[in-house]
Amino acid sequence: MLDRAKIADDLLFGAEAIGKELQDLGIIDEDDENVEAKVYYIAKTKKLPISKWGKTLTASRTKLANAVRALVA
Repeated sequence: MLDRAKIADDLLFGAEAIGKELQDLGIIDEDDENVEAKVYYIAKTKKLPISKWGKTLTASRTKLANAVRALVA
């Protein structure tokens, strides 16, 4: 059975939330002022698993972490 709380905690909505997660993963510098622009660029170029729900960018923390691990491995 699905654990809705776990799923909800895994989802990220918006470039700001995704940017903070990418900063935590070390993909974007902590002191970078253009975080949201970089997230939109990464989404547009499909370098990481970021998608859209309507006009809002969305991502899964788990899928982002797995993709980052695959990039640095």
